Amino acid sequence: MFRRILIPIFVFIALAAVAGGVVYWVYDGYMYYRTDDAQVTGQILNISAPVAGTLSTLSVAIGQNVTAGEMIGTITVSPTVTTTSTAAAATPATVHLISPIDGTILQVPAVQGQAVAPGLQLVSVTNLNSLSVVAYVDEGSLNNISLNQAVDIGIDAYGGTSFSGHVEQIVQATAGQFSLLPNEDPTSGNFSKVGQRIPVMITLDSKNSKDIVPGMSAEVMIHLH
Repeated sequence: MFRRILIPIFVFIALAAVAGGVVYWVYDGYMYYRTDDAQVTGQILNISAPVAGTLSTLSVAIGQNVTAGEMIGTITVSPTVTTTSTAAAATPATVHLISPIDGTILQVPAVQGQAVAPGLQLVSVTNLNSLSVVAYVDEGSLNNISLNQAVDIGIDAYGGTSFSGHVEQIVQATAGQFSLLPNEDPTSGNFSKVGQRIPVMITLDSKNSKDIVPGMSAEVMIHLH
């Protein structure tokens, strides 16, 4: 008798649990969009040699903070000849290397005293106080994404810490358009339709005093409603 009562109760509990799970799944999908296909990004600027010459000074090191307009080095170029009424005088010229932004030095592949050619990378700099997260959103969900939506961000390096952000930009092209490998030619007969992903730029509003750098893996939860 007792067993006959328990069986319907267990069945009811199981069905209620399944129904609750379905309701939660529908509700969660309506309220949020989640993806772990995301990465911290920042604008990295390369300072290159504008002319050929010798890198006579280089005053920065990796990790050093610089300000916009700060001189970080000099290049001495080949002497030019200035003709005077009495003689020809050789005058060496100096070109100053200037930081274009406030930021932190990431790379210094050049060495003071080396010969440089136009376009040779000397220093890389980025602003670690102006970081973004790029998340790749399925094209089928793009209709629910809009600017300024709130975003909860998790960064793999800091598990358990939540960061806040907001949708800043929806890139007007799929991620495949930026791939180094070309897409299959649909006229070849080998084309297979696949779901595309759209890069969405998310501004990182706060770093919570954490050392966040470009390239870190992240996951995002976009508040849709």
